[in-house]
Amino acid sequence: MTSWYGIAKGAADAATPGLQGIDGASIMPAIQEIFSWVRTGSSEIFLLAGIAFLVFLALVAIKSWVVGLLRRLEHRARWIETTRLAISRTSLAVLLLASFTIVINGAAPPAILAQTFRLLFTIVMVLQAAAWAQTILVGLLEIKGAQAEDASALNLFRSLLTGIIWTIAILTLLANLGVNITGLIAGLGIGGIAIGFAAQGILGDLFAAFAILLDKPFKRGDTITYEPGQLGRVEEIGVKSTRLRALNGELVVVPNARLLSASLANFAEFERRRVVQPFGVIYETSPELLERIPKEIEAIVGTVPRASFDRCHFVNFGAYSLDFELVFFVESPELVEMLTARQQVLLGIVRRFADLGISFAYPVQVEMVAGPDGKVIDPRAADLGGGATALAGARQRP
Repeated sequence: MTSWYGIAKGAADAATPGLQGIDGASIMPAIQEIFSWVRTGSSEIFLLAGIAFLVFLALVAIKSWVVGLLRRLEHRARWIETTRLAISRTSLAVLLLASFTIVINGAAPPAILAQTFRLLFTIVMVLQAAAWAQTILVGLLEIKGAQAEDASALNLFRSLLTGIIWTIAILTLLANLGVNITGLIAGLGIGGIAIGFAAQGILGDLFAAFAILLDKPFKRGDTITYEPGQLGRVEEIGVKSTRLRALNGELVVVPNARLLSASLANFAEFERRRVVQPFGVIYETSPELLERIPKEIEAIVGTVPRASFDRCHFVNFGAYSLDFELVFFVESPELVEMLTARQQVLLGIVRRFADLGISFAYPVQVEMVAGPDGKVIDPRAADLGGGATALAGARQRP
């Protein structure tokens, strides 16, 4: 029949590094040392227990005070709320073991008792550190992804991050318990490399989705250029691809990695729209009217809601027109509002030019001919006189 001594010896042989210095032959003397310490130092033990309990109460009070302070400040920033949640999830077991470990380390108890407390404190602290890391990192991820309408990517990254944190925590815990994890880490590394090579396209899109979630170059509802000359509205940001609704109405599915590597233009980030409108008037316009045109147009732009005048200048002598350039802003990011404001400005210009007798230029070609005397004859003249007769005579010559 197996004796209690054999059980104790087996447990000691499988002990962790903190207990590896105690073999089966010394376990019973160690236990006897503990009993002897309890019998002879009961007053010291009660004193240590009281001090440890007071330290525990102080730590609990400090925790409650910090949590209350952060709760009053958490409306200022989301990271304060995340920090409060992490501190509030501090286990009472951690505080209790920390209190007793602090006191015991200064009281020279039996070696096996001190090592046992250190071992328990290490186990609990590793688990508590993993809980803190999960709360803080997942909280920061949720802060960055607060405006992400598609929750599938956020949920996936939350699960991946949680899995990574607890895997590291378990490996750390096994290493502290004396388990050789070198082979396990090597196996995980080789497996990870093999999976990475086999699914590098999928993983590339996955990490691109993670970058889109955190960096937010665009979000659902934004209108972006995803290729040169290709415009579309973002309908869904998925784990592997992003779905865009093109202007023609078709649904375009673009891999996240390809979309992230392209140069994007996000039209949703407009605060206001700039309108550049060239126009031309005929060469017969008088200098007085040409000088008056910029002031007249500035007044027209000033009557249009949400439109602000920038400049209007006579910029060029064109092939068939005197060219002007008008620039104004529409204080709205919406395309339809900009088009409506531009329409009102253009209609105002047409009406005002009609009142002033200013004609818009359009492509025309005028041929000037000469009579027998070499003088140029303008065919647009209403009364050509002798020049026309001379021209007619010239045309009748054989």
